[in-house]
Amino acid sequence: MAIKGIKFKYLLVILMLYVTSTIGTLYMLFPYTILLYFNRKLYHKLCDYSLQIWFGFAVFLLEVFCGIKIHMHVSKVNKYESKKSTIALMNHRTRLDWLFYFCILYRLNALSQIKIILKDSLKRIPGPAWAMQTALFIFIRRKWTEDQIIFDKFIDYYNKIEKKFMILIFPEGTNMSQDSIQKSNKFADEKNLPRYEYVIHPRVTGFNHIFKRMYSNEQIDCIHDVTVGYRGGKMPERETDFLAGNMPKEIHFYIDKFSCEKIFEDKNDKPKSEILEEWICERWKQKEEFLKKFYNQEQLENNYETNASTINKFYLTMYPIFWFFSLSLIFLLTYYNLFVRSFLLIAFSFYFYQQFISNNIDNFIINSLK
Repeated sequence: MAIKGIKFKYLLVILMLYVTSTIGTLYMLFPYTILLYFNRKLYHKLCDYSLQIWFGFAVFLLEVFCGIKIHMHVSKVNKYESKKSTIALMNHRTRLDWLFYFCILYRLNALSQIKIILKDSLKRIPGPAWAMQTALFIFIRRKWTEDQIIFDKFIDYYNKIEKKFMILIFPEGTNMSQDSIQKSNKFADEKNLPRYEYVIHPRVTGFNHIFKRMYSNEQIDCIHDVTVGYRGGKMPERETDFLAGNMPKEIHFYIDKFSCEKIFEDKNDKPKSEILEEWICERWKQKEEFLKKFYNQEQLENNYETNASTINKFYLTMYPIFWFFSLSLIFLLTYYNLFVRSFLLIAFSFYFYQQFISNNIDNFIINSLK
């Protein structure tokens, strides 16, 4: 079924994600708020568990309901297992790369650790924005003088509460489009660099700053370099493509895990920022060559071990079952019970006040730490 280019199946996915994130925030996350003043670690642990249930539901919708095949390939060479927090770097082929990456995090058992950097404008979406702020995703304003302060505030907070996390960064700054490719080519010409066809020249300022802060706090020991490639079907360039059902048949993620010490090995004569800039530019050069072979279906180097692409669908089905019974019970109790309706009003008022009158939910959480 399609309505003016919108397929009902994919519209239903968006509606289910919106409803579950909103209801889940009001009825599951809000009750934990009081713990911020008594047991902050328990608060974050419970919130992470609840958010993982929603992330798992998103994985179900993508892989089972929409039928997208996800393939995870892990490097046989660069396979350092992190004991601390990590940074995940990824090429930004489409505006939905971050959503598809949930499927990889599910396989890595890292859904509760992910922190995504998003545009500040997304804070204005009632419901999902409340959940994302409770998850302490990082919202930036694209003004470096302000953004570096935001990065430091969040990273230092994670350090104070001794929380292990993974920050997903798209060094290219934006997804591939005709406009971004033209800007990348202009930059390459000015710097006497090669033009890229399958990636965009990376920006290193934000990544360098985040790494430097985490490294000085002794929070990080590993960087994940993720290369994503799409095959079959259609490329979902924008969110509207998702609604139209323009989806790939397969998505491949190639993951290299680098020890920080290995990156800096035998390079003590250079500043770490310079080493990182050279390293990330070299990685993007390799991505360009790799993706050229990938999209031209040439033989790829046998440097990756392909993990089982299939997942336990029975276990994954537990997520929609949970949400079905939870939402059914919540709607019934809200309809018949005055106390539950009063609780809903209090929860909604809290989030409305924090978003539109006060200083947003994420700042409330961070600033509540004395």
